[in-house]
Amino acid sequence: MHSKDQIQKWIRGPVRIRNFNVMFARILLVFSLFVICISSSYCQNFANLASGLDADSDEMDERVPEIRIHFLCDEFKETKRIPSSLYEKQDLLNLLAELSKKEDPQLRFISTNTTEEIMEVNGQRNTWKEGWVIYVNEEKISTKALKKGIRVGVEDQIQIRFEAVERVFGRPKD
Repeated sequence: MHSKDQIQKWIRGPVRIRNFNVMFARILLVFSLFVICISSSYCQNFANLASGLDADSDEMDERVPEIRIHFLCDEFKETKRIPSSLYEKQDLLNLLAELSKKEDPQLRFISTNTTEEIMEVNGQRNTWKEGWVIYVNEEKISTKALKKGIRVGVEDQIQIRFEAVERVFGRPKD
């Protein structure tokens, strides 16, 4: 059989391996906890960043270039943000059509061969005395110009206001 020394060496061998395995497991546990802490703090920072980009936050200006469209009337005020390139200009009517598809807000248009007019926003409809009027950089945009195409970019201030309008034969007087 085996001598006493051989048995002790055999016993000590697995003990060393067991001690190494325990040490390795501890190091692995500490490393995995470190990775979890780092990743959770990164995720927390990402969550804070994402929550800081809500619809009413002005902090988003510095992070993502966007086109803002403000809808203003007595019943509601709403701002829609559309991500865009800093140098890219887009057609305003196409932007409004995309919002209309998403129904955010609900938009309806009156379209003729030469004009395009917003008829309704979120249930607020045009009347004979009031209607939706589009302003780009405080300049009123005619229904004919909207149909021809108005290019807007990140630097433009776009407002769509529900206000008193003068109509001629049912159409806004331009």
